[in-house]
Amino acid sequence: MKSTFYLFTILITALNFAQEKEFNAAVVKINKYVEGSLVTPYSDSNVPLVIFIMDAGAINRDGNDRMSKNDTFKQLSYELARKGIATYRYDKRLFKMDGLGIKEHEISLDHFIEDAISILDYFNKNEKYEKIIIAGHGQGSLVGMIAARGRANGFISIAGNAISIDQVIIEQIAKQAPGLDKSASIAFTQLKEKGRATDYDPALESIFRYNLQPFMNSWIKYNPSEEILKLKIPILIIYGDKDIQIEIVQAEKFKEVIPQAEYLFVQDMNHILKEIKGGRLENHKSYNEPFRKIIPEVITGIINFVNQ
Repeated sequence: MKSTFYLFTILITALNFAQEKEFNAAVVKINKYVEGSLVTPYSDSNVPLVIFIMDAGAINRDGNDRMSKNDTFKQLSYELARKGIATYRYDKRLFKMDGLGIKEHEISLDHFIEDAISILDYFNKNEKYEKIIIAGHGQGSLVGMIAARGRANGFISIAGNAISIDQVIIEQIAKQAPGLDKSASIAFTQLKEKGRATDYDPALESIFRYNLQPFMNSWIKYNPSEEILKLKIPILIIYGDKDIQIEIVQAEKFKEVIPQAEYLFVQDMNHILKEIKGGRLENHKSYNEPFRKIIPEVITGIINFVNQ
């Protein structure tokens, strides 16, 4: 009788565990540059797949860098899996540099595009997914829209710029440090014409330092408003009005060139998809508060777009 009770208890525990398990997670290595997490619904049927591409800098697959932890894309992956959508999110090749002996001056935006293409090719050959959607965040928006051409069934831009990065930087400097924008403009012109910038104010060293210039040169040659027009697939463009990194005017610039895209403007949402009711202090703090949940409207918007 006692053994029967234990067996019954183990059976109930196993059944409860099976019911609670909402998704599977596995590490998938695409090649020596790309490794990430594949999260799939706990289902045998074919499902859509969303591939997330991270923002500028050393942002890992969860959406965190060395100075912050918000777990935005880890959270988003789990939320989508609960709704029947698989996701793949990956560390940028910046995390492989030391192990592979890659120097800073050897990295270009084109490498990020190549990595995104290799991921798309990998999952397209897999043939397990009913559709594949690319979702790029910040800089990842530009990378994603280029990689998506002819390879993805849909594209999502999250807080992406609509103009080239040199123009973004010049406009930002003009507002924050009037006068330095002229120096930045001259330096960017030199970078485009000669491949190197030498005449710039020392205050701009973080943008134009020698080893970073090759990457900047590869980045400024792309204009998102031109690249997005090359897509012949459904497009969703998302912005939040509490984003302190990307101005909402970027959405208006996209609307001018691609009015047929679907637009989602989320009130009180910041750059990392979290709700902000206060000012800049709360906004900055949120980047290191992984307990904050993703604002529901953006989750619903992505789900509806993917399933349409």
